[in-house]
Amino acid sequence: MLHRGEAHGYSLLNGLDEFGFNLDRLDPSLVYRALREMEAASLVTSEWGDESLGPQRRVYQITEEGEQALAQWVADLRRTRQEIDHLLTAYEQVLPSEDLVAAQ
Repeated sequence: MLHRGEAHGYSLLNGLDEFGFNLDRLDPSLVYRALREMEAASLVTSEWGDESLGPQRRVYQITEEGEQALAQWVADLRRTRQEIDHLLTAYEQVLPSEDLVAAQ
């Protein structure tokens, strides 16, 4: 989400449903811990925002190093998906047709 633009932790947490996360079962502390770890690794930066009428919130943005790490991670995910697709294709080619219907 930070690839799209800067955001504060709460909006990042609420946006995770777009990626298939169940927000009711997600511990918010995990998101904030991940943000701190990414900041320690120089993948994101943060500063206190002043746009809020309430308490100040940290606003996060991805760094150039973070963009590079994200691109590498996406490339790895694509390779993994391709490997899984090959495995499923090979499996389905030897699976008897009645087992294939039952597996779906």
